Amino acid sequence: MTHIKNVAVRIAFLVLGLTLASPARAIPAFARKYATSCNTCHTVYPKLSPFGEAFRRNGYRFPGVDSDFIKAEQIPMGQEANKKTFPNSVWPDAIPTAVPLSVGANGQANIIPKKTSSAGQAANGTQFTMQDLAPEAHLWAGASIDDTITLWAEITLADGGADVEHAQVLFNDLLGPKHAVNLVVGHGFPNVTQYGPHSSYLSDLMLPVVPVTAIYQGEENPWVLVDNYTGAEVNGVIAGRFDYAVGLNAGKTNGINPTDNFYGRVGFKVGGLALDGEGGSGTGDTSKPWAENAFGVYAFGYQANARLTVPAPNGAANDVANVIGLGARGQYGSAELNVGWYSENHNHGTDLGEKVASSVGFAELSYIVYPWMVPVLRVEYATLKPDGGTSVNDLHIQPGMAFLIRPNLKLVVTFDYETASGFANASGTYEAWQGGSSSWGPLQIAPVDDTVGAKRSEFESIGLFLAWAM
Repeated sequence: MTHIKNVAVRIAFLVLGLTLASPARAIPAFARKYATSCNTCHTVYPKLSPFGEAFRRNGYRFPGVDSDFIKAEQIPMGQEANKKTFPNSVWPDAIPTAVPLSVGANGQANIIPKKTSSAGQAANGTQFTMQDLAPEAHLWAGASIDDTITLWAEITLADGGADVEHAQVLFNDLLGPKHAVNLVVGHGFPNVTQYGPHSSYLSDLMLPVVPVTAIYQGEENPWVLVDNYTGAEVNGVIAGRFDYAVGLNAGKTNGINPTDNFYGRVGFKVGGLALDGEGGSGTGDTSKPWAENAFGVYAFGYQANARLTVPAPNGAANDVANVIGLGARGQYGSAELNVGWYSENHNHGTDLGEKVASSVGFAELSYIVYPWMVPVLRVEYATLKPDGGTSVNDLHIQPGMAFLIRPNLKLVVTFDYETASGFANASGTYEAWQGGSSSWGPLQIAPVDDTVGAKRSEFESIGLFLAWAM
């Protein structure tokens, strides 16, 4: 029978939709480059508008000829005439006169109405927590050195030190029609959705993720579907309406050996602005640049090969995870609905080397009442079934409101409600996802229930999140 060695790790089930305790990725350096507001590309950042998504897909470049829109002063790195004498001279580029850096920080406070809830027990009975009010700071760098090459990086600073979240070079328009073939090399997210990974108003990631080997093996650095990995990706937009991405990355090496993970995604969009921003249009209301009537859908597949630091029986040191998923976005004016689902199957996911199957889904409905106020309802669910073990389930309902106090300063308020079943050990201790402000993150124990696998529902907490970037 499958078991879990560390009860505390088991309770870490699903880092689903980590809310704004995680990095808020907006790049004010680009606003300075084009001498424009952050709202050119964002609604409540880091959420991107249709134009912002096109800017991202184009390798952080404006539609058309990017250099035509640059307002910041540039320093030529070589003469334009060098293009005529290439390869007998170095192809010229340019760098901005000001270093293209941005800084920011984010944090959270939590109100926990009930001490005996999962969130209350994790906080040792504290009903108002402020220790994470400023846990992270960020340094971003982003600049294009010509009309086809962009550099992009992010460093996060926290109590544990500095972490390189992104460090990428984007080579655009390599072959064929414009935007059709691009290459991204370095450290960053796999492009498994049609939209940016931080497309949620309430959570860090739009697509929830499941740390399976952390749950069943206590793995400290587990592979999850969306995280920062080192590798290469080819992506592009065809005819403005179809897009794709294929990639290979190193996954989670855990200091043992490199791993080989690969993935692919295809999608299309009808209505609204074209995926590359070079066709179509919004609703025609110039006072609402975010608004459009459009529908997009995508599908993806992923295979991950992880080397585990926790020895498995029978010499099984590797865990292979196969993932298939679907997603869609529908927008009608200022209303937007995002939905998605994926199935993730591990061949050695438990501490006994057994299989684990999981299914994860989400939906997020938002409406931009004013450019600075967006009410949102987000729902996430997951099931997890080990071979020969008990199936566990969790449903997380999260209404909230995102406020843009200024273009680069935001406040998000969330209310977290959770229903879980199947989380119980032999002693009858009922175990649930974290819930609360950081939404199913690390370590939580719900109240004792004398029925193994019983179902329980709780109002976890109220989260208050503040972030700024400049």
